[in-house]
Amino acid sequence: MDGEDILASSAFIPLPFRALGLVGLGLLCWATNLHILHLLGIDTASVLETRPEKLPLLVPSSPHPDSSHDSLSSSHRAAGPLYPAIYRLLCFYAAWVAATYIIFKMAINGDMKMMDRSRSIVTIASVGVLVGLFCPFNVIQKRERDIFLVALRRCLFPSSSKPVYFCDVILADIFTSFAKVLGDIWVSINMLMPGGSLLMAAVDLHGWSEWMVPVLISLPFVIRFRQCIAEYSGSGYTNTRPLFNAIKYASSFPVIFLSAMQKIVVADIKATKGAEEALHTTWHGEHRIFRLWLLFLVISSVYSFWWDVTNDWGLDLLRRKSDPLVALPSTNVTLNAPHRPQHPSPSYFHLQPNHPYGLRTPLLFGYPILYYAAIILNLVLRFTWSMKLSPHLHTFAELEAGVFMVEACELLRRWLWVFFRVEWEATKKGMVVQVGLGVEMVGGQREPLMIREESLLR
Repeated sequence: MDGEDILASSAFIPLPFRALGLVGLGLLCWATNLHILHLLGIDTASVLETRPEKLPLLVPSSPHPDSSHDSLSSSHRAAGPLYPAIYRLLCFYAAWVAATYIIFKMAINGDMKMMDRSRSIVTIASVGVLVGLFCPFNVIQKRERDIFLVALRRCLFPSSSKPVYFCDVILADIFTSFAKVLGDIWVSINMLMPGGSLLMAAVDLHGWSEWMVPVLISLPFVIRFRQCIAEYSGSGYTNTRPLFNAIKYASSFPVIFLSAMQKIVVADIKATKGAEEALHTTWHGEHRIFRLWLLFLVISSVYSFWWDVTNDWGLDLLRRKSDPLVALPSTNVTLNAPHRPQHPSPSYFHLQPNHPYGLRTPLLFGYPILYYAAIILNLVLRFTWSMKLSPHLHTFAELEAGVFMVEACELLRRWLWVFFRVEWEATKKGMVVQVGLGVEMVGGQREPLMIREESLLR
């Protein structure tokens, strides 16, 4: 790809619009997650622990935060499925971003020299999204925006006296898939600042601003790491599952910051092989920093994949065969949600020995092939972290479009992950029961369920 092709790629969809587009894709993924799970019979509000009477949802605009921390006003209480409101919010968002993008394309009229003169349109598009998110008026799905902002505040500024709700866990996990997008947003801000340029495939950052990219990329992993430590301490330091989960998120930090140090590698390559070689080569196996980055990348990806399959999805594929089966109350499997919704479900559940190879029972999605396909896709996409978590790859303009595709694929991987993660949580809460070759949602009493002793680590 030559210089003109690079500029043409940036001119077609500038980085700020690509970041906005990925946010829209994330909204679409979440809406379809909720929609499909609802069609399958899962009460997502109960599983996610977002019932107003069970979960404090403080409205940010409330003048009495203490009194409103325990419940929403009647106007913010909604019955029925969650997904229609998310679809409506997505429509508002998509209409705004699409309209501003069309105006931007009309303004530049194919002339790349006009891009920087039209940066104000991109700025208006970005600021408009923030205004819509924080708008205090009862418009644009205020209830859903409030719920999101309150959950975000709990993630960023947690209270040591409050439990870690499952909805906060899901939100933080989704944000880890947006980690690279957060770095893109910072680069976009620099593009829109005075002296910046939308034509630049990579903004030349210096000083503290340069390190803001890896800091922002690592922020979602810091949040999940803290949540895991909070769960561990909340169990009286007896439940080791959150501790091992925290290790998974901590394994991302060396990948992120060793990637940020790749400029040292590039400088060395320039000194020994020339600038042209450094610009067009992404494999520097002879350099120690690069080898360390690659080592931690493999460790993080393999460990995260194992955790996804074994603990987040509850599948047996990568589990030791000798683990004994013990009876455990389903309400005690998840130790971080004392305000659990009360269901007419049984107190125990059973993982039957005759389940499909490497899987479990019950299987909400019915067909084992779906689970096998999800495992394979998760494995492949996990190893795209070389782009997803690596800010140094933005220094190679030829990979700009590829990085965008990898970020989109990561959001699709997370979309897939959410289905099986919520399914497993619903199973642990006794909301799904095996019936013949299929499943049904629990509405009465049934046999005690059993789980493997190792499931205490889940």
